[in-house]
Amino acid sequence: EGIACNVISSFCDDGVSGGVDIPSEEPIPIKPEEPTPISGGLYVGTSYTGDKSAIALDVKEIEERLQVKDTDRATFIYEEGMNSKIYDNNGMPTSEERSIQDFSLNSGRVMLRDPTYNLFISGLSDENREFLGKPVEDYADSYVSTLLYSASPLAGDAMVAINIWMEVAHSLHSAYEACKSSVLSEGGRVDGRQLLEPRVAARFIDEAAAYWIGDGQSTGSSSRGHLLYALTEIISEEYGERAISQSTINTRIIDLLQQAKNHIAISRSCTTSTDSHLRLRNIIDEIIPLMAVPLLRALLHAMKQDDTERVKLYAIAVLPLFAKCNPSTYSELKSDLIDNTLLSTEKDYVYSRIISLYDCLGLDCELIGKSIGEDFAYKCEDGSNVKSLAGYRYVAEQDVVRSAAKIDIEIRLLEIYINNGMEHFPDDMETLFGLAYERYRFGNGSLHGEGSLSRLAKDVRRDIVPSFQQFRRYFKSDENYADKIIVDAFEEGGMFNKATADYRKRVILFTSKYMVTYMSILQKLYSAVKSCKDGNVDEGITNLDTAAAYYTGSLEGPADGGSFDGNLNFFLARRMCIYFDTCSQSNNALINERMISLFYSAQGELDTQACVPLERTVTQIDNALLVPLIQGTLFAAWQNSYYFNNQILIPSTQEFLPEGYVLAQSVLPIVANVDVDAANEIKSVMVDDFPLPTREKASNHVAVFAAVKRALAKMDGVDCKQIGSIGGQGFCPGDADPTSPSSQLAISSIVILMTVGLALIMF
Repeated sequence: EGIACNVISSFCDDGVSGGVDIPSEEPIPIKPEEPTPISGGLYVGTSYTGDKSAIALDVKEIEERLQVKDTDRATFIYEEGMNSKIYDNNGMPTSEERSIQDFSLNSGRVMLRDPTYNLFISGLSDENREFLGKPVEDYADSYVSTLLYSASPLAGDAMVAINIWMEVAHSLHSAYEACKSSVLSEGGRVDGRQLLEPRVAARFIDEAAAYWIGDGQSTGSSSRGHLLYALTEIISEEYGERAISQSTINTRIIDLLQQAKNHIAISRSCTTSTDSHLRLRNIIDEIIPLMAVPLLRALLHAMKQDDTERVKLYAIAVLPLFAKCNPSTYSELKSDLIDNTLLSTEKDYVYSRIISLYDCLGLDCELIGKSIGEDFAYKCEDGSNVKSLAGYRYVAEQDVVRSAAKIDIEIRLLEIYINNGMEHFPDDMETLFGLAYERYRFGNGSLHGEGSLSRLAKDVRRDIVPSFQQFRRYFKSDENYADKIIVDAFEEGGMFNKATADYRKRVILFTSKYMVTYMSILQKLYSAVKSCKDGNVDEGITNLDTAAAYYTGSLEGPADGGSFDGNLNFFLARRMCIYFDTCSQSNNALINERMISLFYSAQGELDTQACVPLERTVTQIDNALLVPLIQGTLFAAWQNSYYFNNQILIPSTQEFLPEGYVLAQSVLPIVANVDVDAANEIKSVMVDDFPLPTREKASNHVAVFAAVKRALAKMDGVDCKQIGSIGGQGFCPGDADPTSPSSQLAISSIVILMTVGLALIMF
């Protein structure tokens, strides 16, 4: 008696209180600019964050309700919120509460530009662009709602590991966005919130800390606390870490949050220099992989215990971060752990596959650790001592080479962001093109100090490459020719104002994969020669092995011959060898095996400072690099001809107009240097009328074949036999004339190739 209904329950809308209705107290305003200590000072924010950290109390209440099987009440708190009050810009409380469900349901709108969220959308989407039968954009709510419906006690854990974890990441990305713009666009709004104060970026860092730690947390405690800090402490104990204060991971994360906050203050919200926002992003890019550690540990611990429900929970929570990595390995893990949860006989194999992806995210076995009593037969040997790229054993510093090799992951991120715009957010497609453009321009600080694909494309050191003058001359003194193509495709400039989004994407990706990396490889190779002549062997080795990294990339893996997951020149050569009959008995491209042999020769010549032989070897590598590019140009011309002439016969046939447009321009400067007429003939078919060529021009592979054959005869050092033949057409003197009837592509041979292998050997 005397207790108001709304003190006990929120179900009082019918006016029946079950007691005496006590007038509610006047709402207490907050001071938005007042620094707030979270959980007794674990982190002290620059502004008020008590409303955010109070979400921990919702989790606590939900978990308590689930323990007594009160699913309705738990669901109500999840959907409507209870403790996390929402205040207006003046600090006055509104009548609304923040809910955990809203973090997910609002994600498609507010997280659109978040790199981490985009990985999850790409990684969890099925062929219908759904997850658990609902739009993939709401993946967190779809999974949590399923758990609540089945009254699973894991629902609270899922809310923390999936919904709230992503909200932490979103707050971090929002801090970067605010810092980058300095004065916020759209009237000073982020996520629809009016935030005009210069300290807005710091507020987002404070939010991230509030959602990570939450209310009620004690330092280092695994029993007091309800959010991600507590989860990290709990799982750290399972991994043998019993720190007096707090776990190593929590210590590092909170330290980095402090660094981010301090950087914003020192740089006056990133206004003291044009790249101060990039320093903030580097800190954020260091935090997010660390945030994945407790989730990975929880996943591996659940696997050890054969707890399939928790395996699925933590697989959903963390595996999509690896969507940018080895595609076949990620797809396999998603099938085993998320779609089907298969563990009984494949546990050790699955464990080994997860470990193989660590380096992609910047993690390693030492950081993840080993849980107490772990009984996996496969040991966490993550290859940290294996210095190999698709079988090439490099000798330079491992961190440098691995960083450079991840250029293929940078390109894959561009593809993921653009695909998400085209497939999941068509109304906001240009926003995702913009996210990819930003990645292209700024990168993530890797690529062996080059910083970004854009910097590689505009590297002023390319003058050291003898053929660079040919490219500069061909592109009318535009030494940033590749960058111009990419930027125009992003910004719909020039001819790209008529191109489809798909064409723009394909041009961006192919120019990055082949035009940019081609000259970057050469720049490193000829720099290695210079280093040799200067007596700097270590620098020469670093340049040589970096060139190899740009050729193979990281996705090929360490094994001899690579994998089918690469996307750089090594990958192109391996695909093209199937069409041109230039594969070795081990199913690698003969030109790849020659390249690796030449790299080994260069290693030995550098080691002995045999600079003259080294220069000859580098020239041979230079010539060999052209082989897959020429093959790709010929294949695109052939495929386009077949597409325009036989589309009705095989409707699934695909054209390669964007690919041909890029690949042709990768070799045209070299062709023009020996035969201007041949270059003009190729250009007329594959470049001039892009993206809207006539059928007559686009289907004229015969002209391209003839021009390439003439030019090859004049190219010193390029062996026409290494090109091979396609559809019975070779490119050496004495081979059938491409214009003769006997050299026309046989429909039967094309159909066989199309039906048997095209799906596996597309660009």
